[in-house]
Amino acid sequence: MKRSFVVVLIVVAAIGIAIGFYFSPDVRAGIEKIFRGDEPDLPDFAREDVDKEDFMLRRAQQLSMYRGIQEGVPFDPQDRIEAIAQMERQQEALQRTSAPMAAWTELGPNPIPNAQVGTGPATTASGRVVAIAVHPTNPDIVYVGTAQGGLYRSTNGGTSWTPLLDNALSLAIGAIAISPSQPETVYVGTGEANFSLDSFFGVGVYRLDNASSASPTITGPLNKDAGNADIFTGRAIGEILVHPTDPNIIFVASASGVGGIGGVANNVLPSRGIYRSVNATTANPTFAKLTGLSADVNASVRDIAFDPLNPNLLVANSIQSGGAGGIYVSTDALGATPTFTQRVVFNSTSTSELTGEFAVQHTVGQPNPTFYAAVGNASGGLYINTDGGTVWTLQNTTNFCSPQCFYDIAVAVDPTNASSVYIGGAPALVFGRSTNGGTTFTANGASFTSGLHVDSHAIAVAPSNPLIVYFGSDGGIYRTNDVSGATIAWTSLNNSTFRATQFMSLDVHPTDPNITIGGTQDNGTNRYTNAAAWTRTDFGDGGYSVIDQSSSNTTTFNQYHTYFNGSTLTGYAFSNSSTAFENWTFRGCTGATANGITCTSVINFYAPLERGPGTPNTIYYGADRLYRSADTGLNHTTVSQVFASPISAIGISDQDDNVRIIGQNNGGIFGTGTTPGTTTLQDRDPGNAIPNNYVGRAVIDPQNVNTAYVTLAAFGVTNVWKTTNLNVASPTWTAANTGLPAVPVNAFVVDPLETTRLYAGTDIGVYTSGNGGATWTPFGTGLPRVAVFDIAIAPGSPRQVRIATHGRGLWQTPVAPPTATNVSISGRVLTAEGRGLRNAVITITDQSGNARNVMTGPMGTYRFDDLATGATYVISVRSRRFSYEPRVVALTDELTGYDITPMGAGRGGPMNILQPTKPLGRKK
Repeated sequence: MKRSFVVVLIVVAAIGIAIGFYFSPDVRAGIEKIFRGDEPDLPDFAREDVDKEDFMLRRAQQLSMYRGIQEGVPFDPQDRIEAIAQMERQQEALQRTSAPMAAWTELGPNPIPNAQVGTGPATTASGRVVAIAVHPTNPDIVYVGTAQGGLYRSTNGGTSWTPLLDNALSLAIGAIAISPSQPETVYVGTGEANFSLDSFFGVGVYRLDNASSASPTITGPLNKDAGNADIFTGRAIGEILVHPTDPNIIFVASASGVGGIGGVANNVLPSRGIYRSVNATTANPTFAKLTGLSADVNASVRDIAFDPLNPNLLVANSIQSGGAGGIYVSTDALGATPTFTQRVVFNSTSTSELTGEFAVQHTVGQPNPTFYAAVGNASGGLYINTDGGTVWTLQNTTNFCSPQCFYDIAVAVDPTNASSVYIGGAPALVFGRSTNGGTTFTANGASFTSGLHVDSHAIAVAPSNPLIVYFGSDGGIYRTNDVSGATIAWTSLNNSTFRATQFMSLDVHPTDPNITIGGTQDNGTNRYTNAAAWTRTDFGDGGYSVIDQSSSNTTTFNQYHTYFNGSTLTGYAFSNSSTAFENWTFRGCTGATANGITCTSVINFYAPLERGPGTPNTIYYGADRLYRSADTGLNHTTVSQVFASPISAIGISDQDDNVRIIGQNNGGIFGTGTTPGTTTLQDRDPGNAIPNNYVGRAVIDPQNVNTAYVTLAAFGVTNVWKTTNLNVASPTWTAANTGLPAVPVNAFVVDPLETTRLYAGTDIGVYTSGNGGATWTPFGTGLPRVAVFDIAIAPGSPRQVRIATHGRGLWQTPVAPPTATNVSISGRVLTAEGRGLRNAVITITDQSGNARNVMTGPMGTYRFDDLATGATYVISVRSRRFSYEPRVVALTDELTGYDITPMGAGRGGPMNILQPTKPLGRKK
């Protein structure tokens, strides 16, 4: 048994989900929507009694496990950066060969056509928008940052969008700042500073020059101090401020990007706080921390703001407990060693109560600016300051962001009128407008929020036309052209060119290559139809998805998905209709045992769901025990013991429904082993060969009941393991990761038609192996550096590898060509006189950059075994006496008698040898 696992915790107040009775679909459709609209996170029947802060916490904990973040286990964010560098080297090596690589193609949704909204009618939606910046003189030039979909730019007011940072080392965007005096210079902060573990960490700041042009110049990541230490990687950028007249001077607010407050205490991470650069437009900017803030504490700074007419006056929100958190003010921010004074104390231990966001307005001629601070303190209120930062007055306590102010909090002010202020937060107040300096707000309802997806994150007023306001939420990006109207008309800008959907899962139909379902963060479960069109098929926060493979019917087929799961919501949804829409039937516990599923407190937020063989397919569901149903979920039997650690992954043999394997949060591996069908699962790793990390996937070879794979969601460890004797008392697990970077592997599939062909979805993209996991290479081209959370093989000609990314929707590319039997290369290394050269070092390098060395024998002989036909290799020789030119070998069969002679001494070898005439790496 493996040691216990404690998930990363955000410091929040209360933990506990209390979910009431499950209402029928008719009640949901008929009553709830009339009065409440759609709550994107929750299925309708669970809304009334769910503790939303606990909901957000549990989702965050689950996503942290997907990303390999584990309390008590050191994690160096540089592991991800090094993994990307490794992948790039491998891709470059592949490009130097003749091996074809197909491009990935986006499937969407672009956009989701029928979004969940706070107040109808439904509009289009995409993934979470975190940051917005509008050009100072052109309201139609706007930059938008997404949770893990990268940076988008529009030059036509949102009619169309262009992604700008798809090759960045992080696609999580936390802040965007346009230089007021030089608008073609734009700074972009990576890492999302919302305090959920869905908020991926970043790598620092990118600078865009000629930002609105067709080809901006991108510099970065910028993340070094004067001593060349990396001070941003692993953190999140909550705000960037650019000096009003000097684009060289910028301030950067650094916060936790992966674990929230306290969640990364054991990690190898730089100190958080406020950093300043005075040479930001140079080729190699450097940053220095402002140590005068709270005695140079290592604490998150969520937001900062300064007086646009006097940048010496700077305010900051420091996230600290014990009375140290709150609002700090500096009046010498441009000085050599700025000092800060705490002006407002947030006396709490709850992240929601400690979080704040700022807005500022200063009219020329007025002595002081007007600062607003939207805060979680007192469950959500608004402070105002008009005397240069000294006295802050609580205008009201609207509870606008309660109970998830650590996640949903936004404020903006009219740049020409300090009395006009706007706030947004949790579903209780999606968007509010005040015309009296925040004393009172008009908010929500059909007149103000019609068509907006809830969970507000960003509000941006166009500086050159304050009637134009952009709004960002978990549903994407929106705009109004008249924020002052009695009725605010919002237009969804989520269109075919804006693609940021955060998928959790997918599954495909057995015969129709188009039919696919997949769960998404905050945007329900979505379907790609047989007409190659997208639609949302169910509400809630979508989790795992399964489509029955036993029937080819494209109109009536069994399909399943999970919502979120909790102690009194344990189960999944079922429908057999290809047109199902918010009328799925729930299978399981909604406060009391149902369908054989018991309420349990030991369960993952996204509990795993898997299919087995049979007609219909058996269905397996994992909580603190493994459930099995042979009748589409109407009845379940328990087919395992009760575990202390939740089940995180399920693998069922396609050949034998009695052969099963499960993985757990704590790294435990259990299965039927020597007794197929047993309901007391056996420890499948009693020797503890596999590291104790969250198990992302457990997969049994579809043609061999004794071969299985386990993948781990962790950085810096071996993440794919294989056994070929799953049925013995103590299976032998071997690492199957050569060529695979040490990043989380959250998706894994074995090609059922060629079981030596494997595909792994990682935190940075997709890899494939054609030899059962012995070696891996990057798969496909053109995929952004985005986390892949699920993978499947879709039918058709050609068949497609289809992936679910957590930030850029679904993608696909044709399966890899079949792998032939491995062969060998052998021959002699010769001298200029034609004699064998002994003790020469000969190296063979594959397309992934993996190299093997051998030393020649007494007669100059060498041999390399276990080489793949259809692959291309580079052979090089090192010798003190002779020079040998590297040779590129395209293998088509066993290759013997391949002799290598020095340069100028003649060539050897058969005709299929490609002999370069230029140094390796250049085109011939």
